[in-house]
Amino acid sequence: MRTHPVYLPLAELERTCRFETLRRSGPGGQNRNKVETGVRFYHVSTGLVGEATESRRQIENRNAALDRLRLQLALSIRVPLELESYEVNVARARLVELGFHWYSRLAGGRIMASSESFEYAVLVSEFFDVYAAVKEELGASAEILDVSASQIVRLLGKRPQALETLNSLRARRGLRRLRP
Repeated sequence: MRTHPVYLPLAELERTCRFETLRRSGPGGQNRNKVETGVRFYHVSTGLVGEATESRRQIENRNAALDRLRLQLALSIRVPLELESYEVNVARARLVELGFHWYSRLAGGRIMASSESFEYAVLVSEFFDVYAAVKEELGASAEILDVSASQIVRLLGKRPQALETLNSLRARRGLRRLRP
């Protein structure tokens, strides 16, 4: 079974964080200026931060901050995969054995995940782990994950930060930027 913070239920993830409330000025009137509705989560072991201040309601900001933190974790932490072979069926079997959620989110050859769902950060994390395991080859990653490269780009494009992470890795290798 894989151990990555994005797999943690939200309550457990919160326990690994330092939490603080904050005040922000700007639109939203007196409530926003006088009440600490903004939220920041510091993931203690990595130093990553998720913050949200846009809502007047602290609970909405709390959920948004946790979601942003989960995406940061998905983009920043790699769990090394040892794929004995890049042979597609062997690699897929190994990923299923490791408990990858990816294949349960496929339907008719498409990735079924909203960028707002709990599963989104999990799928992003799993993609980048496979991408790292196959030496940053998008085509090989897509084949192992049983989708097209353009579907992966569309998935990552739902959250600009995710696609920018892929583009940064590609830029290091002198490859062109991808657009959603």
